[in-house]
Amino acid sequence: MKLTPLDIQQQQFSVRFRGFDTNEVDAFLETIASELEDLLKTNKELREELERKEARIGEYQNMEKTLKETLLMAQATSEQMKKNAQIAIEELKANTQKEATFIIARAREQAEKMIAETNSRLVKTQEELNELKRKKIILKQELRSLLETHLRLLESSSEKEAREPEEKPPSES
Repeated sequence: MKLTPLDIQQQQFSVRFRGFDTNEVDAFLETIASELEDLLKTNKELREELERKEARIGEYQNMEKTLKETLLMAQATSEQMKKNAQIAIEELKANTQKEATFIIARAREQAEKMIAETNSRLVKTQEELNELKRKKIILKQELRSLLETHLRLLESSSEKEAREPEEKPPSES
């Protein structure tokens, strides 16, 4: 059975012959009751403080748990972001490579087309040049032939004039 200060104060002892002085016993019991009351009050305060501190410890443990979870989540998120960034980089590289390959192929096609057109123009120009050379040769031949014909006419005309006496124009008198 737990004793309370009130139990001590209300405790009655039977009086016997040559017993204790009741006033001293009562005073002693009062002192014990008062000290027990102080101890119980202190004990209650300490329990309340302990409960408050345990509650704070619980809060700190919850915060620690939350921080750990947050840290783990942040690490996981960071790792996922790194993976996603790496995947994005690889995709970008692949797309860039495809684009570059496509652009190079298109440029080659255009260059080949330009070369073919240039070669075609070159052949056409060469043919035109050959045609002009041929026409030049023909023109020279025709001109030479014409000049030779005129020269022969001049020579034959000069010979006729030399063979025929010179006719004098009638004199004017």
